[in-house]
Amino acid sequence: MNNAASLIAELSSRRWEARKAAAQELVKMGPPAIPHLVEALHHGDADVRLVAAKALGWIRNAAAVAPLTKTLGDGDSDVRRAVALALSMIADAEALVPLTEVLGSDLSWPVRAAAAEALGSIGDTRAIPALVGGLGDGYLEVREAAVESVARMGQAAVPPLLKALDGGNPEMRWGAAEALGMIGDAAAVERLQQTIKDNDPSVRQASIEALGKIADPQSVVPIADALKDEFSPVRYSAVKALERIGDPHATAALTAAVRDRNWGVHWAALKAVERIRSIQSEQKPPV
Repeated sequence: MNNAASLIAELSSRRWEARKAAAQELVKMGPPAIPHLVEALHHGDADVRLVAAKALGWIRNAAAVAPLTKTLGDGDSDVRRAVALALSMIADAEALVPLTEVLGSDLSWPVRAAAAEALGSIGDTRAIPALVGGLGDGYLEVREAAVESVARMGQAAVPPLLKALDGGNPEMRWGAAEALGMIGDAAAVERLQQTIKDNDPSVRQASIEALGKIADPQSVVPIADALKDEFSPVRYSAVKALERIGDPHATAALTAAVRDRNWGVHWAALKAVERIRSIQSEQKPPV
């Protein structure tokens, strides 16, 4: 079997192994197989449409972008997800607008998550508003995909992310803090320091972790204050952030945290104090 039409016919086989083998052969054919796979996107069997979408993604040719974006409206959510992931593999800006619409409106969270991932792969900063909006999605998987993708946009995403820290949705504030930490821009330090006092513990924790990644010594005092937070995960993150910054001015607060009632915080504080003191001793000039 070596012609595209026969291979397309095999995509509807009842045997998964046969469908997989046919898809692999079509991918090996490359661009010449694209018209046949595009036609398969209209097949009555959702499994055939799904495999065709995956194969088009694996071929990674921009000629498949337009027909794939049209298939983002498929009635089967698994097919729509496969299409979004295929567009992620091709990473062509032509798919930008359709993917932002999917991220904002598709009823299936796996499809929205795949759309967020695809927008990150494309890397076009015009997707930032949609990705920031995705930070407030009701599903964690979508929020995580939006965080990773908007962070890939780099410094261009910092201003809208800082604005998102003022949002009424705690999930969005959490996602904004996470993304700002991944970007690591010092311009976010002052605002993140303020967010350590957010009324939502997950936002406080994300802000502390972000400051630990940025590792600005000016954050030592506000992070040290968080060692008194009522939630132990927040206190634990404060210990780890101070350890990561490695500033000796944090030693006193960390030594006090060794007496924390939570064993996880207790042991993390012990380790942090030892590490910072070790760094100090290494930096001392030889006598």
